[in-house]
Amino acid sequence: MPQLDSFTHPALSSLPSALSASIVAAELPNLAQGAVAEQLTGLLQNAGISDSGLLFESGDTVNLSRSQAALCLSGFWLLAGDLERSHAFSQELPCRDGSFWHGIMHRREGDFGNAKYWFRKVGDHPVFEQLAELTDGTYADPLDFIDECSRANGNRSSDRYQSCMLAQWTEWQALMVHCISR
Repeated sequence: MPQLDSFTHPALSSLPSALSASIVAAELPNLAQGAVAEQLTGLLQNAGISDSGLLFESGDTVNLSRSQAALCLSGFWLLAGDLERSHAFSQELPCRDGSFWHGIMHRREGDFGNAKYWFRKVGDHPVFEQLAELTDGTYADPLDFIDECSRANGNRSSDRYQSCMLAQWTEWQALMVHCISR
């Protein structure tokens, strides 16, 4: 189960409790495709986007703009382990945050060259500086981090793999907070 870092609490407190619980119940995402978070998938299955934000079947709403809701769904589907659904959202978002989710998705599917393409489209992003600080330099540059994940991907028990996995989790949290708060 992923532990939410303290910097996420203010932004993620706006999420419905069932969604927050599903995020915490999900497995820490692997560098590759990994497991599917069934509880989170169940919540997202019938989630929709409207002018009032992100809507859930339970009637819960997260007050976001349409573009913020789509960005969040891309990130939630990534965490849920459904790279295809995440991709369906991120590829339709012509902004640097959409390119960021898109790059993460391609990195996780092992298409490292395509991941680098999308991270180049991101350009300078405030989350990159935050990640360098939060990961003690493990994620100092997104293109270097792609290379590091590529090298680590073959040996899940290595320290390198674990370090990349934790940095990737920090990346997900920081980008999600950014997308909710923008």
